Amino acid sequence: MSEFKWQLIFLAFVFFYQNNTEVQSAPIQRIVNGFQAIPKQFPYQVLLNRQTDTEWEPFCGGAIISKRIILTAAHCIEDNLNEIKIYFGAVERSNIKEPGQQHLLVQRNNIVVHPEWERRQKINDIALIKLPADLQFDEYIQPANLPDPNQSYENQTGVVSGWGDTSDQDPPSEQLLYFDTPILSNEDCKPIVHKYHPNIFFPSSWICIEPSKSCTCGGDSGGPLVIWSEVANSTLVGLTSFAMAGECTVNSPDVFTRVSSFLPWIKKYK
Repeated sequence: MSEFKWQLIFLAFVFFYQNNTEVQSAPIQRIVNGFQAIPKQFPYQVLLNRQTDTEWEPFCGGAIISKRIILTAAHCIEDNLNEIKIYFGAVERSNIKEPGQQHLLVQRNNIVVHPEWERRQKINDIALIKLPADLQFDEYIQPANLPDPNQSYENQTGVVSGWGDTSDQDPPSEQLLYFDTPILSNEDCKPIVHKYHPNIFFPSSWICIEPSKSCTCGGDSGGPLVIWSEVANSTLVGLTSFAMAGECTVNSPDVFTRVSSFLPWIKKYK
């Protein structure tokens, strides 16, 4: 009887261990099928908030490229947007006591939208925010490097991050979320895009990620697509622009603004 008792205990332990291991190793349902970031993992990431009648609400992301300059998407900058609150060094956006988290208010006259931004065709979807004071870089806040204009970054692994919705029905995430993704060549992306919109113009200033079970969603716009390397650390190659099959749609191409296409314009302000 004693031996049988210990066998039952052993089997119960195995059952408990296997089930808890499965829970811990399962992907957290973030962005859409992504993972939760940890502090200092994405020090170049910022969150943009706009003021409603009752509160500040998150609406887009962005990326630090210098002590005074942030890049985001042009479509984030609406005509009635007079002021934005920028979160730096954050992971838990609602935790005002989070170590490293800082906020800064920026007026509309500090925002420069690309002069050739075309909303209907989603071309030149890039904007620049000029900060009214220098950032103090630390372990929580750091710039991303600008890309090499001579590299396409195709077939490399990128990282997408943001506080966007986790599905069409869910509100913006409280946690900074991310997923890894292969970057497609424009030659491979163009026919995929044309499956959804056969006659859409496909400019060289777009950069695409491979369709997968993970994707961007509402609120991720303007956020970074970054390449990591031991030499350059983080290189900003794209800004979240739009999903070809609609927001929060997995297994369809997400399209980003190719940052290297706008380096001369960026450097006028940097």
